Amino acid sequence: MSLRTFVKHLPYNLRFIQSLSTVSRVSTVSRVSTRSCAEETGSFPPRNAIHSDVLRDLLSLQNALLRGQFAWGANAHPFVRSPNDKPIEKSVSKRKLRALLESKKPAFQDRIVQEVLLFILEAVFEPRFSPKSHAFRPGRNAHTVIRTVRSNFAGYLWFLKGDLSGNWEDFGVDVMMECLEKSVKDKRKEEEEEEKGSKKKKKILNENEPKPDPYWLRTFFGFAPEEAAKVPLYGHCGILSPLLANVCLTELDKWMEEKIVKYFKPSGLDSIWRDSINDGSHNPAWPEFVPSSGKEKTRKMDYIRYGAHFLIGIRGPREDAVGIRKELIEFCESKFGFRLDNSTIEIEHITRGIMFLDHIISRRVIYPTLRYTASGGAIVSEKGVGTLLSVTASLQQCIRRFRQLQFVKGDKDPEPLPCTPMLYSGQAHTNSQMNKLLETMADWYRYADNRKKVVGFCAYVVRSSLAKLYAARYRLKSRAKVYKIASRNLSRPLRESSNNSAPEYSDLLRMGLVDTIEGIQFSHMSLIPSCDYTPFPRNWIPDHERIIHEYIKLQNPKFFYELLKSVKHHGLPLPQDQICKLVWDYKTCGVWSCLSRNDNGTKLIESFS
Repeated sequence: MSLRTFVKHLPYNLRFIQSLSTVSRVSTVSRVSTRSCAEETGSFPPRNAIHSDVLRDLLSLQNALLRGQFAWGANAHPFVRSPNDKPIEKSVSKRKLRALLESKKPAFQDRIVQEVLLFILEAVFEPRFSPKSHAFRPGRNAHTVIRTVRSNFAGYLWFLKGDLSGNWEDFGVDVMMECLEKSVKDKRKEEEEEEKGSKKKKKILNENEPKPDPYWLRTFFGFAPEEAAKVPLYGHCGILSPLLANVCLTELDKWMEEKIVKYFKPSGLDSIWRDSINDGSHNPAWPEFVPSSGKEKTRKMDYIRYGAHFLIGIRGPREDAVGIRKELIEFCESKFGFRLDNSTIEIEHITRGIMFLDHIISRRVIYPTLRYTASGGAIVSEKGVGTLLSVTASLQQCIRRFRQLQFVKGDKDPEPLPCTPMLYSGQAHTNSQMNKLLETMADWYRYADNRKKVVGFCAYVVRSSLAKLYAARYRLKSRAKVYKIASRNLSRPLRESSNNSAPEYSDLLRMGLVDTIEGIQFSHMSLIPSCDYTPFPRNWIPDHERIIHEYIKLQNPKFFYELLKSVKHHGLPLPQDQICKLVWDYKTCGVWSCLSRNDNGTKLIESFS
């Protein structure tokens, strides 16, 4: 895919779809169209809900792409209309047509094209991405970053925390094209470019307004850490923009992987990494603990990236961290064309605590009792000393997020405020929404050491906010009266007035006229789950990436040669030989013989004519 201007030439990468069968093409296009409909309507339509006329429109869109007749932002004459658009029964007025042409909202068919391109390019670039990258990738998320830091970053003294989100739009088109051309090609566009020459760059559009979500989900989005708050957007690329950003930043990942290997300098006096870069003499089941060592330490470095934010851990003097920062600034200037200053790449010591993804990375000295089996089978117990890596959720950051969402006021002693957005919702619906929020919060802080404390605070804020809301709605004047009637978890029904003629809640529930009221979760500290300390595999990769790597091996002739050599060395029969023998026996004898066993274990030969 030799693309001079990515935004204009990107649709021609669908050329390979032309070689697929008609059934395969309809299946692929219908799959991505259902995802596009889900983005518009908020729910996935069933496969049988796509009518034949919609499939014809999708095939028309595909043919327009392959013939070069597709244009981005064609709101006036779309090939495929959005499911939310009303059918046009009469001619459109000039005012509506002008508003349609001047609208900045992307066309629905643009979303379908972006989904198809993402479906294609994601499978191409996923096996080429670095395992150090975790954002905007299937199977990887902020939890994999936290687990990797907990398992692999113990023992590092200095940390470099960088932020490139301010330079998302500084990636030039030429830089992006150079990164893309390393993996994909398009000969037809190379010929067209030689004839037509260079093209102009597309204008970067403004970010689209987010689609309304349920209240609990909108509230949880308010807790998004700074590293995940900003998502890149490049013109008509839309949902492809995060993938393109990862393609560009893969150059930084590869450069850092080379630096990690060059920087490694083992020391026999250290307690970890004495021999190789992957060696760790401490207990793999407890990777956060690092035993104490002598004055001379192994020099080692590690790196991890989440979107435009990266974290570099260095086991060495501060001068090495300053040198790495200088080389990193020079690399970004030479490779990406923008210059970073020292304020965007901070150098911090582990004792001060490093904030990353709203989790604080720090360490503390502990004196564990180490038990091991000595020679002769005797169990020896001795007092040890070392440092323990601690990953805790920032309570102050959590309070700040609650204050921005107007759940609390104050910093040192925050006071809950009524949850006014749920004023006109019923008690069952309100409790259900808040339970989903608390479940999501408990899962977000799953790998934090202080998970019980932070989730308990969130449950207290939510429960108190709802109690104040119910006190105002049902005129009970105080939270104490709400707790007295509805219990601590607010699971009992509340009424606006004491009318004796009103039916009981149990009778209405039995008749199916009201919904069941769920109690607010985590009302007691014992109900909150503890931190998940399951060790993270050192070279972990998602299952789908492993399958893609195996598929790439099958396309390599050297792999087949080594496989054939190994089969012959072990004297194993080839599957091709067995199939040939089976076909030959069927053609010559007209039977298919196979071995089976009866109840007594005796071999029998069965023949099928």
